Amino acid sequence: MVRNIVITGATGDIAKEIVKSLSKENDHLILVSRSRKALIERYGQLENVTLLTNDELLTNERSFAVDILINNAGFGIFKEFTELTDGEITEQFVINTLMPIQLTRLLEPKIQLINIASIAGKLPTGKSSIYAASKAALITFSDALRMENPQLIVTTVNTGPVKTKFHKDNGDYLEKVGKNAISASKVADKVVNNLGKRKREINLPWTLSTAAKLRAIFPSLFDFISAKFFNFK
Repeated sequence: MVRNIVITGATGDIAKEIVKSLSKENDHLILVSRSRKALIERYGQLENVTLLTNDELLTNERSFAVDILINNAGFGIFKEFTELTDGEITEQFVINTLMPIQLTRLLEPKIQLINIASIAGKLPTGKSSIYAASKAALITFSDALRMENPQLIVTTVNTGPVKTKFHKDNGDYLEKVGKNAISASKVADKVVNNLGKRKREINLPWTLSTAAKLRAIFPSLFDFISAKFFNFK
């Protein structure tokens, strides 16, 4: 069966790895990003793909039903809360929370919704207040939707730091987090391997996944530890 799979944030590194795997399958990929030029440069040679800008996805009439929606677009600015502008706060919530919610309602995926969230939504650290809050909201939306619509598979992917251009403006952050940083291909493999499977969450790496679980039990202790030892941004 040919599946219609929509992937947002398609020019990002995680999406690139997902597409690399799925292009070997008999799927129709609808790849979405802000820039048509960037989409063509990255995927113009592939067959059985449809390239759409964000605006085109929102305004064009679709001739296909969406089987799987992967909300992959994300954006983060890591500063002290008092240093963030109103625009920077709004932009993070629009891209990380409101757009995935609105696209889910617009496209109504039939089989599975995959929201690429963040372990920050479960394990916030300093200088990530708004980013973490926007991802926590996406996780909570996913949890509630899963209860409202048991027929739809709703999967959240909560990653720690990923070795991508997402952190290009964060100095030596990836070096500081060391082995907790994971590759985009590892995230993509987890996503692809769980397509169509009733998987509630994918949390990685295991170190931060375990820390998030412990924080839920000992929140005050982990707030202290995080503030003292894990402010890498």
